[in-house]
Amino acid sequence: MTVGRGKRSFGHGWARTALAPFLLCVLAAPAQPAAGPGSQQAARAALSWPEPPAPARVAFVRVLTPAVAGGRPSRLRRVLDAITGGSSVTPALAQPHGIAVDDAGQVFVADTFAGMIHVFDVPREKYSTLRVAGRSLIGVATIGDRLFVTDSADARVTCLDKKGRRIWSVGREAGFKRPTGIVADGDRLHVVDTLAHQVVTVGLAGEVTGRFGSHGSDPGQFNFPTSIARGPNGRLYVTDSMNFRIETYTPDGIYQGGFGEIGDGSGDFGRPKGVALDGDGHVYVVEGLADVVQIFDWSGRFLLAFGEPGAGEGQFWLPTAIAIRDDVIYVADTANRRVQVFRYLKERP
Repeated sequence: MTVGRGKRSFGHGWARTALAPFLLCVLAAPAQPAAGPGSQQAARAALSWPEPPAPARVAFVRVLTPAVAGGRPSRLRRVLDAITGGSSVTPALAQPHGIAVDDAGQVFVADTFAGMIHVFDVPREKYSTLRVAGRSLIGVATIGDRLFVTDSADARVTCLDKKGRRIWSVGREAGFKRPTGIVADGDRLHVVDTLAHQVVTVGLAGEVTGRFGSHGSDPGQFNFPTSIARGPNGRLYVTDSMNFRIETYTPDGIYQGGFGEIGDGSGDFGRPKGVALDGDGHVYVVEGLADVVQIFDWSGRFLLAFGEPGAGEGQFWLPTAIAIRDDVIYVADTANRRVQVFRYLKERP
Protein backbone atom coordinates (compact mmCIF):
# COMPACT_ATOMS: atom_id res chain seq x y z
CA MET A 1 0.00 0.00 0.00
CA THR A 2 1.35 3.42 -0.90
CA VAL A 3 1.24 5.62 2.16
CA GLY A 4 -1.41 8.28 1.94
CA ARG A 5 -3.27 6.81 -1.05
CA GLY A 6 -6.04 4.98 0.73
CA LYS A 7 -6.86 1.31 0.67
CA ARG A 8 -5.68 -1.31 -1.75
CA SER A 9 -7.52 -4.49 -2.64
CA PHE A 10 -6.30 -7.90 -1.56
CA GLY A 11 -4.04 -9.53 -4.10
CA HIS A 12 -0.78 -11.34 -4.69
CA GLY A 13 2.02 -9.41 -3.00
CA TRP A 14 -0.34 -6.92 -1.32
CA ALA A 15 0.53 -8.11 2.18
CA ARG A 16 4.25 -7.55 1.75
CA THR A 17 3.90 -3.83 0.99
CA ALA A 18 1.02 -2.78 3.25
CA LEU A 19 2.32 -0.30 5.84
CA ALA A 20 0.50 2.37 7.81
CA PRO A 21 1.93 5.80 8.67
CA PHE A 22 1.76 4.91 12.36
CA LEU A 23 4.21 2.06 11.83
CA LEU A 24 6.67 4.29 10.01
CA CYS A 25 6.64 6.87 12.79
CA VAL A 26 6.57 4.68 15.87
CA LEU A 27 8.45 1.59 14.76
CA ALA A 28 11.20 3.21 12.70
CA ALA A 29 14.10 2.01 14.86
CA PRO A 30 16.32 -0.85 13.60
CA ALA A 31 14.83 -4.26 14.27
CA GLN A 32 16.20 -6.94 16.52
CA PRO A 33 17.35 -10.08 14.70
CA ALA A 34 14.86 -12.92 14.47
CA ALA A 35 15.21 -15.74 16.95
CA GLY A 36 15.23 -19.38 15.96
CA PRO A 37 17.56 -22.28 15.23
CA GLY A 38 20.94 -20.84 14.23
CA SER A 39 21.36 -22.12 10.69
CA GLN A 40 17.66 -21.70 9.92
CA GLN A 41 17.72 -18.13 11.20
CA ALA A 42 20.66 -17.11 9.04
CA ALA A 43 19.25 -18.71 5.90
CA ARG A 44 15.82 -17.14 6.24
CA ALA A 45 16.58 -13.75 7.74
CA ALA A 46 15.60 -12.03 4.48
CA LEU A 47 11.99 -13.26 4.67
CA SER A 48 10.40 -10.43 6.62
CA TRP A 49 7.69 -7.79 6.42
CA PRO A 50 7.38 -5.05 5.29
CA GLU A 51 9.80 -5.09 2.39
CA PRO A 52 12.97 -2.95 2.53
CA PRO A 53 13.78 -0.16 2.93
CA ALA A 54 11.20 -0.06 5.73
CA PRO A 55 12.48 -1.69 8.95
CA ALA A 56 11.37 -5.30 9.41
CA ARG A 57 8.66 -5.80 11.99
CA VAL A 58 7.76 -9.49 11.39
CA ALA A 59 10.20 -12.23 10.35
CA PHE A 60 9.68 -15.82 9.28
CA VAL A 61 11.32 -18.36 11.63
CA ARG A 62 10.38 -21.91 10.65
CA VAL A 63 7.69 -24.43 9.75
CA LEU A 64 6.32 -26.97 12.23
CA THR A 65 5.18 -30.33 10.92
CA PRO A 66 5.46 -33.77 12.54
CA ALA A 67 8.07 -34.84 10.00
CA VAL A 68 10.28 -31.81 10.65
CA ALA A 69 9.87 -31.82 14.43
CA GLY A 70 10.11 -35.58 14.91
CA GLY A 71 13.24 -36.04 12.87
CA ARG A 72 14.44 -39.34 11.48
CA PRO A 73 13.51 -42.48 13.51
CA SER A 74 16.34 -43.81 15.66
CA ARG A 75 18.44 -46.76 14.49
CA LEU A 76 16.90 -48.96 17.18
CA ARG A 77 13.40 -47.92 16.06
CA ARG A 78 14.22 -48.80 12.44
CA VAL A 79 15.64 -52.21 13.48
CA LEU A 80 12.53 -52.98 15.57
CA ASP A 81 10.28 -51.95 12.69
CA ALA A 82 12.19 -54.28 10.35
CA ILE A 83 11.82 -57.19 12.78
CA THR A 84 8.18 -56.66 13.72
CA GLY A 85 6.93 -55.28 10.43
CA GLY A 86 5.93 -52.10 12.20
CA SER A 87 6.06 -48.62 10.78
CA SER A 88 7.76 -45.53 12.11
CA VAL A 89 5.87 -43.24 9.75
CA THR A 90 5.14 -39.99 11.59
CA PRO A 91 1.50 -38.83 11.66
CA ALA A 92 0.70 -35.83 9.48
CA LEU A 93 -1.24 -32.74 10.36
CA ALA A 94 -4.63 -33.37 8.76
CA GLN A 95 -6.45 -30.12 9.57
CA PRO A 96 -4.54 -28.03 12.12
CA HIS A 97 -6.65 -25.46 13.92
CA GLY A 98 -6.37 -24.17 17.49
CA ILE A 99 -2.91 -23.51 18.95
CA ALA A 100 -1.70 -23.05 22.53
CA VAL A 101 1.81 -22.64 23.95
CA ASP A 102 2.77 -23.50 27.53
CA ASP A 103 5.44 -22.08 29.84
CA ALA A 104 7.94 -24.73 28.75
CA GLY A 105 7.63 -23.77 25.08
CA GLN A 106 5.56 -26.78 24.05
CA VAL A 107 3.17 -26.03 21.19
CA PHE A 108 -0.19 -27.84 21.25
CA VAL A 109 -2.14 -28.00 17.97
CA ALA A 110 -5.72 -29.25 17.74
CA ASP A 111 -6.25 -31.37 14.63
CA THR A 112 -9.91 -30.98 13.78
CA PHE A 113 -10.82 -34.32 12.22
CA ALA A 114 -7.82 -36.44 13.24
CA GLY A 115 -9.00 -36.70 16.86
CA MET A 116 -5.65 -35.69 18.31
CA ILE A 117 -3.52 -32.93 19.74
CA HIS A 118 -0.09 -32.61 18.15
CA VAL A 119 2.58 -31.69 20.69
CA PHE A 120 5.68 -29.92 19.39
CA ASP A 121 8.30 -29.69 22.14
CA VAL A 122 10.21 -26.97 20.32
CA PRO A 123 13.06 -26.41 22.83
CA ARG A 124 13.92 -30.13 22.73
CA GLU A 125 13.01 -30.69 19.07
CA LYS A 126 10.65 -33.53 20.00
CA TYR A 127 7.18 -34.45 18.75
CA SER A 128 4.31 -36.52 20.13
CA THR A 129 0.53 -36.82 19.93
CA LEU A 130 -2.35 -37.06 22.38
CA ARG A 131 -5.50 -38.88 21.31
CA VAL A 132 -8.71 -37.03 22.15
CA ALA A 133 -12.21 -38.49 21.87
CA GLY A 134 -14.16 -36.12 19.68
CA ARG A 135 -15.48 -35.44 16.20
CA SER A 136 -14.38 -31.86 15.53
CA LEU A 137 -11.56 -30.48 17.67
CA ILE A 138 -11.30 -26.72 17.27
CA GLY A 139 -9.72 -24.83 20.16
CA VAL A 140 -7.05 -25.66 22.72
CA ALA A 141 -5.79 -23.85 25.81
CA THR A 142 -3.38 -24.70 28.59
CA ILE A 143 -3.10 -23.78 32.26
CA GLY A 144 -0.35 -25.41 34.31
CA ASP A 145 -0.40 -29.17 33.73
CA ARG A 146 -3.86 -29.12 32.14
CA LEU A 147 -5.10 -28.94 28.56
CA PHE A 148 -8.58 -27.80 27.55
CA VAL A 149 -10.02 -28.75 24.16
CA THR A 150 -13.25 -27.72 22.44
CA ASP A 151 -15.21 -30.12 20.24
CA SER A 152 -17.69 -28.19 18.13
CA ALA A 153 -19.59 -31.22 16.77
CA ASP A 154 -20.12 -32.89 20.14
CA ALA A 155 -20.64 -29.50 21.86
CA ARG A 156 -18.11 -30.33 24.58
CA VAL A 157 -15.19 -28.80 26.41
CA THR A 158 -12.80 -31.44 27.76
CA CYS A 159 -10.04 -31.11 30.34
CA LEU A 160 -7.02 -33.41 30.01
CA ASP A 161 -3.70 -33.79 31.72
CA LYS A 162 -0.64 -33.48 29.52
CA LYS A 163 -0.50 -37.25 29.07
CA GLY A 164 -3.91 -37.11 27.43
CA ARG A 165 -5.91 -38.54 30.34
CA ARG A 166 -9.40 -37.10 30.63
CA ILE A 167 -10.19 -35.25 33.86
CA TRP A 168 -13.61 -33.77 33.13
CA SER A 169 -15.92 -32.83 30.29
CA VAL A 170 -18.84 -30.43 30.05
CA GLY A 171 -21.27 -30.00 27.17
CA ARG A 172 -24.92 -29.67 26.27
CA GLU A 173 -26.00 -30.30 29.85
CA ALA A 174 -24.31 -26.97 30.67
CA GLY A 175 -25.94 -25.19 27.73
CA PHE A 176 -23.15 -25.43 25.14
CA LYS A 177 -24.27 -25.52 21.51
CA ARG A 178 -21.08 -25.23 19.43
CA PRO A 179 -17.94 -24.36 21.43
CA THR A 180 -15.05 -23.21 19.25
CA GLY A 181 -12.44 -20.68 20.40
CA ILE A 182 -11.02 -20.92 23.92
CA VAL A 183 -8.53 -18.89 25.95
CA ALA A 184 -7.03 -19.25 29.42
CA ASP A 185 -7.45 -16.41 31.90
CA GLY A 186 -5.78 -17.15 35.23
CA ASP A 187 -7.99 -19.63 37.06
CA ARG A 188 -10.74 -19.70 34.44
CA LEU A 189 -11.43 -20.19 30.74
CA HIS A 190 -13.41 -18.19 28.24
CA VAL A 191 -15.08 -20.30 25.55
CA VAL A 192 -16.73 -18.97 22.40
CA ASP A 193 -20.08 -20.67 21.75
CA THR A 194 -20.64 -19.89 18.09
CA LEU A 195 -24.26 -21.06 17.75
CA ALA A 196 -25.29 -19.43 21.03
CA HIS A 197 -23.62 -16.14 19.98
CA GLN A 198 -21.99 -15.94 23.40
CA VAL A 199 -18.76 -16.24 25.34
CA VAL A 200 -19.04 -18.68 28.26
CA THR A 201 -16.76 -18.52 31.30
CA VAL A 202 -15.78 -21.88 32.79
CA GLY A 203 -13.93 -22.66 36.02
CA LEU A 204 -11.04 -25.09 36.25
CA ALA A 205 -13.36 -27.79 37.64
CA GLY A 206 -15.69 -27.49 34.63
CA GLU A 207 -18.36 -25.31 36.22
CA VAL A 208 -19.96 -22.56 34.11
CA THR A 209 -19.59 -19.28 36.00
CA GLY A 210 -20.83 -16.71 33.51
CA ARG A 211 -21.91 -15.78 30.00
CA PHE A 212 -22.02 -12.64 27.92
CA GLY A 213 -23.25 -11.67 24.47
CA SER A 214 -26.39 -12.10 22.40
CA HIS A 215 -27.29 -12.46 18.73
CA GLY A 216 -27.27 -9.26 16.73
CA SER A 217 -25.15 -6.58 15.09
CA ASP A 218 -25.22 -3.85 17.73
CA PRO A 219 -22.11 -3.13 19.82
CA GLY A 220 -21.76 -5.89 22.39
CA GLN A 221 -23.64 -8.42 20.28
CA PHE A 222 -22.30 -11.28 18.16
CA ASN A 223 -23.13 -12.87 14.83
CA PHE A 224 -21.43 -16.28 14.86
CA PRO A 225 -18.28 -15.47 16.86
CA THR A 226 -15.43 -17.92 16.44
CA SER A 227 -12.15 -17.01 18.12
CA ILE A 228 -10.96 -15.31 21.30
CA ALA A 229 -7.70 -14.00 22.73
CA ARG A 230 -6.54 -12.33 25.94
CA GLY A 231 -4.37 -9.24 25.66
CA PRO A 232 -1.53 -8.11 27.94
CA ASN A 233 -3.99 -5.59 29.41
CA GLY A 234 -6.28 -8.46 30.47
CA ARG A 235 -8.99 -7.58 27.98
CA LEU A 236 -10.67 -10.17 25.77
CA TYR A 237 -10.68 -9.86 21.98
CA VAL A 238 -13.39 -11.78 20.12
CA THR A 239 -13.63 -12.42 16.37
CA ASP A 240 -17.25 -11.56 15.54
CA SER A 241 -17.02 -13.32 12.20
CA MET A 242 -20.30 -12.51 10.45
CA ASN A 243 -20.28 -8.94 11.70
CA PHE A 244 -16.76 -8.70 10.21
CA ARG A 245 -15.18 -7.13 13.27
CA ILE A 246 -13.18 -7.62 16.44
CA GLU A 247 -14.92 -6.77 19.71
CA THR A 248 -13.20 -6.05 23.01
CA TYR A 249 -14.45 -6.89 26.52
CA THR A 250 -13.28 -6.88 30.10
CA PRO A 251 -12.74 -10.35 31.61
CA ASP A 252 -16.19 -10.00 33.17
CA GLY A 253 -17.86 -9.40 29.82
CA ILE A 254 -18.30 -5.62 29.81
CA TYR A 255 -18.14 -4.28 26.26
CA GLN A 256 -15.21 -1.94 25.62
CA GLY A 257 -15.28 -1.29 21.88
CA GLY A 258 -14.52 -2.85 18.54
CA PHE A 259 -13.20 -2.30 15.04
CA GLY A 260 -13.51 -3.69 11.53
CA GLU A 261 -15.81 -3.76 8.53
CA ILE A 262 -16.45 -5.97 5.54
CA GLY A 263 -14.28 -5.30 2.52
CA ASP A 264 -11.36 -6.46 0.43
CA GLY A 265 -8.85 -3.74 1.24
CA SER A 266 -6.10 -3.36 3.77
CA GLY A 267 -7.58 -3.41 7.26
CA ASP A 268 -10.91 -4.79 6.05
CA PHE A 269 -12.30 -8.23 6.85
CA GLY A 270 -13.63 -10.76 4.35
CA ARG A 271 -13.33 -13.88 6.47
CA PRO A 272 -11.81 -13.02 9.87
CA LYS A 273 -10.55 -16.04 11.77
CA GLY A 274 -8.09 -16.33 14.66
CA VAL A 275 -7.03 -13.41 16.83
CA ALA A 276 -4.00 -12.93 19.11
CA LEU A 277 -1.94 -10.14 20.67
CA ASP A 278 1.79 -9.56 21.04
CA GLY A 279 3.55 -8.16 24.10
CA ASP A 280 3.05 -4.57 22.95
CA GLY A 281 -0.69 -5.01 22.54
CA HIS A 282 -0.83 -5.16 18.74
CA VAL A 283 -3.84 -7.17 17.54
CA TYR A 284 -3.20 -9.88 14.93
CA VAL A 285 -6.17 -11.17 12.92
CA VAL A 286 -6.03 -14.07 10.47
CA GLU A 287 -7.79 -13.09 7.24
CA GLY A 288 -8.85 -16.36 5.68
CA LEU A 289 -10.18 -14.91 2.44
CA ALA A 290 -6.91 -13.21 1.46
CA ASP A 291 -4.52 -15.70 3.11
CA VAL A 292 -2.78 -13.05 5.21
CA VAL A 293 -2.44 -11.98 8.83
CA GLN A 294 -3.36 -8.35 9.48
CA ILE A 295 -1.94 -6.35 12.39
CA PHE A 296 -3.71 -3.46 14.13
CA ASP A 297 -2.91 -1.21 17.06
CA TRP A 298 -5.01 -1.33 20.23
CA SER A 299 -7.49 1.20 18.77
CA GLY A 300 -8.04 -0.79 15.57
CA ARG A 301 -5.79 1.22 13.26
CA PHE A 302 -4.33 -0.99 10.54
CA LEU A 303 -0.54 -1.23 10.69
CA LEU A 304 0.76 -4.07 8.56
CA ALA A 305 -0.06 -7.42 6.97
CA PHE A 306 2.18 -10.38 6.32
CA GLY A 307 1.88 -13.47 4.15
CA GLU A 308 0.28 -14.11 0.78
CA PRO A 309 -1.51 -17.00 -0.96
CA GLY A 310 0.65 -20.01 -1.71
CA ALA A 311 2.48 -23.02 -0.30
CA GLY A 312 5.96 -21.60 0.21
CA GLU A 313 7.53 -20.30 3.41
CA GLY A 314 5.62 -17.27 4.61
CA GLN A 315 2.66 -18.11 2.37
CA PHE A 316 -0.75 -19.37 3.50
CA TRP A 317 -3.60 -21.47 2.20
CA LEU A 318 -6.80 -21.06 4.21
CA PRO A 319 -5.14 -20.14 7.53
CA THR A 320 -7.39 -20.35 10.58
CA ALA A 321 -5.88 -19.91 14.03
CA ILE A 322 -3.06 -17.91 15.59
CA ALA A 323 -1.28 -17.85 18.95
CA ILE A 324 1.49 -15.61 20.27
CA ARG A 325 3.82 -16.36 23.17
CA ASP A 326 6.82 -14.17 24.06
CA ASP A 327 6.36 -12.39 20.71
CA VAL A 328 6.73 -15.66 18.75
CA ILE A 329 3.79 -15.99 16.36
CA TYR A 330 2.28 -19.37 15.47
CA VAL A 331 -0.18 -19.56 12.56
CA ALA A 332 -2.25 -22.62 11.66
CA ASP A 333 -1.74 -22.81 7.89
CA THR A 334 -4.60 -25.24 7.63
CA ALA A 335 -4.88 -26.26 3.98
CA ASN A 336 -1.07 -26.49 3.75
CA ARG A 337 -1.25 -28.87 6.75
CA ARG A 338 1.38 -27.12 8.84
CA VAL A 339 2.04 -24.46 11.46
CA GLN A 340 4.23 -21.55 10.46
CA VAL A 341 6.29 -19.67 13.02
CA PHE A 342 7.20 -15.98 12.86
CA ARG A 343 8.61 -13.43 15.27
CA TYR A 344 7.49 -9.89 16.07
CA LEU A 345 10.59 -7.72 15.92
CA LYS A 346 10.46 -5.07 18.61
CA GLU A 347 12.13 -1.75 18.16
CA ARG A 348 15.37 -1.38 20.05
CA PRO A 349 15.38 0.89 23.13
